[in-house]
Amino acid sequence: MILETLIIQHSLFALPMTDTERESHGYTPMDYDADSEADEVYQRCLSYLVTDAPIKPSDTVVDIGTGTGIVALGLAPKCDHVVGRDIYDEWLQYAREKAEQRGIENVSFDHGSFREPNVEEPVDVVVASYALYMAYDEGGEGELRAAIDGLASLNPRCVAVADKMRFGPVQSPSEYETLPPMGTIANLLVDAGFTLTDVEVISESAGVLIATQ
Repeated sequence: MILETLIIQHSLFALPMTDTERESHGYTPMDYDADSEADEVYQRCLSYLVTDAPIKPSDTVVDIGTGTGIVALGLAPKCDHVVGRDIYDEWLQYAREKAEQRGIENVSFDHGSFREPNVEEPVDVVVASYALYMAYDEGGEGELRAAIDGLASLNPRCVAVADKMRFGPVQSPSEYETLPPMGTIANLLVDAGFTLTDVEVISESAGVLIATQ
């Protein structure tokens, strides 16, 4: 069941799709929230990110690839403002509705991507969760570099990545996704002007990297 879910998620997220195309697959934002809640590794990544990312009460935090707003809403109590960015209307609207239902007023959601974050205000921290790996899967190291350079273009004090990445042995060929080596992400963060300050290994295929400048 877990493998089937991963394959479905990859087919949905690996290539740009319209909201209508996503709906035709029958996979909704509610499904994503339910799967995320049931995924122990994801929850451990999220917990570490929320607890250990060096976020100050006065900070503006940008959550790139916010999806249904899980991370953005989790970080909202820790900072002044969270800016969620994604490319899918349905998921952005769902994230807005969740924020309204929970009475969380210091979050905002709008269109944006790794390459074009669409953020004008000064940024203190950028977070990316379970999204960067798809850049690597789609276009290898070149696409991953472009995504990280997009994060760096916001000139944040800190970048926190909670994502799928390979900590273990070389990955066998996969039908649904290829994960970036942790070292590749770390080196690209360094190339973008950051210093790696924290590494948390959650599993052989997921973890949290925190880098500052």
